[in-house]
Amino acid sequence: METIILSGKSKVNSRLLLKLAKQLNFSAKKISSEELEDLGIGISIQEGLRSGMLDEKEKQEFLSRLKIE
Repeated sequence: METIILSGKSKVNSRLLLKLAKQLNFSAKKISSEELEDLGIGISIQEGLRSGMLDEKEKQEFLSRLKIE
């Protein structure tokens, strides 16, 4: 599986790309800036665990601090 993330300012062009992706049998979804931020945090956590810069306990502590009360 390959993943491509595109970012643009034109809503018309974004809709065109989504339509083209679906015609080419790609899975395509528009995401909000908040979802993009969450994705970035998730990737950073995975890289930290993989590199050893972050351990499981630190990950859990970090995630618990992110929870909204």
